[in-house]
Parts: sequence; structure tokens; C-alpha cells
Amino acid sequence: MEEATNLSIIIPIYNAEKYLPACLDSLLETKGIKDTEILLIDDGSSDSSASVAGKYEKENPNIRVIRKENEGPSATRNLGVREARGKYIFFCDADDMVVPVLFERVIKLSEGSAEDMFMWDSEIVYDMKDLLAKKDEEYFAHYGLPKKEQTYSGKEIMEILIRNGKGFIATVWLGAYRRDFLLGNDLLFEDGLIYEDELWVPKVLLAAKTVHYLPKKIYRYRVRRGSITNPDKKDLKKNVEALLYVYTSLYDYYDRVLAGDPLKEIIEGNLTKRYLHMIYKLRFWKYGYGKKIDKKRLWKTSRRLRDKVLVLGLYVIAH
Repeated sequence: MEEATNLSIIIPIYNAEKYLPACLDSLLETKGIKDTEILLIDDGSSDSSASVAGKYEKENPNIRVIRKENEGPSATRNLGVREARGKYIFFCDADDMVVPVLFERVIKLSEGSAEDMFMWDSEIVYDMKDLLAKKDEEYFAHYGLPKKEQTYSGKEIMEILIRNGKGFIATVWLGAYRRDFLLGNDLLFEDGLIYEDELWVPKVLLAAKTVHYLPKKIYRYRVRRGSITNPDKKDLKKNVEALLYVYTSLYDYYDRVLAGDPLKEIIEGNLTKRYLHMIYKLRFWKYGYGKKIDKKRLWKTSRRLRDKVLVLGLYVIAH
């Protein structure tokens, strides 16, 4: 597919041989998918992912495989943005799926739309029945937004979700993004970073003037052991380091882009709520990073009594 297209689907692949067929089959079952570019970017897999991708490329003219050395999902997605020919870009994870009959609407929207991004909901698929940390079934359904199709600004969506719901969702696969919008606002991913979505999505939403919301569970997010959000390993030092960087960077970013904006207080309050949750969940102090936590900033930006209490607890245990 050498000509331009309305939608490019970028799928970073790293040791995903078990899940990739289901992902691709769900996309290929979608009406209109033959005119959509699918970029499979193999990020140095050591299993048979490359063979699986090659088989699909051979059988489907709209699929293109790119192979590269392992650099992580950020660099892989950035390469996809540079290589994509589509007006819009959808980042799909190799272990997830779409609902074909619903994803058809995304393809149609990309044909004549000019919005900065589209946004939709997701259902959750559990890879193992015994997963203990089950997520809120409505977490990826933008709880708090009216369930009707309409267009907002990114700021409006963040405010509605924080005030009326459970906060905005920092997940890249819940939307499709106009490529020129991403490039024009320098919205690429930071290379080598874990939890890159957490840093990227707020920047995208704050920059987006038009976000068209589709209140349908178009995406199917797979919860499985061994992923970043459900790691098998006990040593989470790299995860802690990444989160320290991400949250500190977001406070600084909000200081710059939201200076004087009344929305800054509630967005920072939501960030503090999320940050405190991760600090306690991963026990930052266990890895020697207690002193790295800016407790004064957390106290200043806390909007709930519960968060104030959690900050006070950090003065006792995180030092």
C-alpha cells in the first residue's frame, strides 16, 4: 500500500507470538480494513513473532512488517508515526483486540473527519481466571462522560472525567490521532520510558481542540500476567524510577501549559491522587526512593482529605 490512506494502525510487537493472531484477525474481520494500513513493527522479538507477522504480511497487501533492534514501545511507536501513510493513527497493542463490527465506525470516521482525535471505550478480557487484581469493569469506559456521541475539547474531557468520574484514562489505545496534529505539536513518545502512556496522553488531551467521542467498547484490553501493569517480577525498581520521572515531569508540564488556568488545580489534584496510589502500591521507599518524593508538592496539590492523610504517612515511612 504505497498510496496515502485514511487510517494507519501501528502495532508494536515484542514476543507476542501467542496473542498476535487474535489481534490481527479481529482487525482483518472489520469491514473496510483492506483500505487501512496496518504496520507491524517487530521490536527485536526473540520468539516466532516475526514469522507470524511475515505470514500475515504475505497474505494481506495492506499489512507491512518492519523489523528493528529492541528499543521499547516508545521508539517503536515513534517509528510507526514516521512511517505511517494514514491521516489518522491508531496504536494497537499486539496482545489486545478490537470488536470488528464497532471498529468499522472508526474507519468510516477517518474518511472525512478533521478532528484532532477520536476517543472510544474498552472492555476487559482476562487472560487467566485467577488474576487477583481485577480491574473496575468500567474503568476503561470513560465513566463520567455522557454516553452519547459528540465532540469536545481535550480540556473539557479531562475536566468532566475528573469532576464526574474516576479521572481521565492515560492509555494510548483508547483513541485514534490525526498524524499532522501529533507532528505539529511535537507529540511523540519519550524513548526508553516505561509507563510512556502516562506522560503522553495528558499532553495530547491538553493540546487537542477537537475530540470526537464514540461511547462504544470498541477495544478489547487483555489483562495478563507478565505485562507492565501486571508484572511477574518482584524487583520493581525500574518501574519506580520511571514513575518518579513521569509524575515529576507532569507537574512541571502543568506548571508551564496551565499557568493561570482554573483547570490546573483539579488536574494537579487528580495527578496527585494517581501518584499517591502508585507510591503506596509499589512502595517506593522499599527501593530507596523515599527522599525523592516531593512531599511538599504532594501536600500542596492534594484536594481530598484521604490524600492529605496519605501524604502525612509518607513523612513517616518514606525517608
